[in-house]
Amino acid sequence: MGEQHVGHEAFLAPGRDRAQARALRRSLRDMADGGAGEILQEMAQDVLSGRIGLREALRVGPYATALTERVRAAQAEWEAMPAAERERHMAEARRYLAAEGDGGAAGSGSA
Repeated sequence: MGEQHVGHEAFLAPGRDRAQARALRRSLRDMADGGAGEILQEMAQDVLSGRIGLREALRVGPYATALTERVRAAQAEWEAMPAAERERHMAEARRYLAAEGDGGAAGSGSA
């Protein structure tokens, strides 16, 4: 993808801090690299390039359907997971967000 991409600042919103914006952008980059199928790859590429905003993308029928299916599958996987494993993932997520909240010092900082 040789085109310009929006920074994490584009994903700041009420109720979403810098760490969450960085995490959202990182997730979109993973999807843009093909980590979630063709439809979500296209959506992520469109959002990251600035061709469409995230809110607008979520209103596009095929994008919304694919994302809903992905979320349902993730939720089912989460609920099937043993409680100890869920807690371990939650602890990792808290550490990640705390590190990103410190300016991304523990991460790449360029996400």
